[in-house]
Amino acid sequence: MSRRNDAAPAVSIPLFNRIHPFIMSRKSDSLIYHSIEVEMTNAVQFIQKKNREAGERKYRVYDLIIAAFCRTVALRPGLNRFIADYEFWQRHEISFNFLVKKEVNDDTSNRNAIVRFEDDMHFEEIAAIMRQAINAALRDEESEEKRLVRFFLRMPKWVLKITMALLRRWDRKGRLPRRIRDTDGLHVTAFIANLGSLNIPNPPYHHLFEWGTTSLFVSMGKMHRSKILDDNDNEYIKDTIQFGFTVDKRIADGFYFMKAMQIFQEHIENPERLEERPDTTMIK
Repeated sequence: MSRRNDAAPAVSIPLFNRIHPFIMSRKSDSLIYHSIEVEMTNAVQFIQKKNREAGERKYRVYDLIIAAFCRTVALRPGLNRFIADYEFWQRHEISFNFLVKKEVNDDTSNRNAIVRFEDDMHFEEIAAIMRQAINAALRDEESEEKRLVRFFLRMPKWVLKITMALLRRWDRKGRLPRRIRDTDGLHVTAFIANLGSLNIPNPPYHHLFEWGTTSLFVSMGKMHRSKILDDNDNEYIKDTIQFGFTVDKRIADGFYFMKAMQIFQEHIENPERLEERPDTTMIK
């Protein structure tokens, strides 16, 4: 049986799903796109309440969004799978990567902030990890990923091509050196792009990278005022955020993913649920 140092073989894969990696061998062959607009009224009030209780601006709406997505993956662990060497794998942990900029301008480079969570974490624990990751990314003068890129680019072009081909093979087999895997930001559950920080209300979809094992890319826009219709077709104005998802459909079928998006939206709109540990009886 194949082995990896970052995941275990996934179990209970439906029969027809198991043939998908042989029909669609690349992520770019199997992308699906989906967007949702989520009402943020309760989320904003929840964060304001938490900050009043803390006596400082300790929590952010972004922390809540990450916590909601972490809870979604915990309850729908099929989202934490990836395909490598035509096999299905289940990650040992929930991990996200997002970019941090010290200043919003063309001359400031992006830095990866990779965060890792356990399945049963609640909001306070997740927010603490987020603060630590962002502070570390802002503090470092030169990131580890930049040092790695400099190292590879010192090689002659022909040597680099051979080296990358070897690394791709090791990556498929689960033998990629841990220093690269834990640094490049493309061996995580999801890459999350907060385009709201750039004042973009309608985020574009992002492609998945063939390099690495990331099967989900999430882009989120700026919070803005939107017209919402209730069940009786009455119109009202609310704060909302638009999310765009790019997914490798081989890891889960459409029904499974749509149910996951409902869970994500429900936890943002009912954030008090995130203060408790997940109900393991709901895991599917």
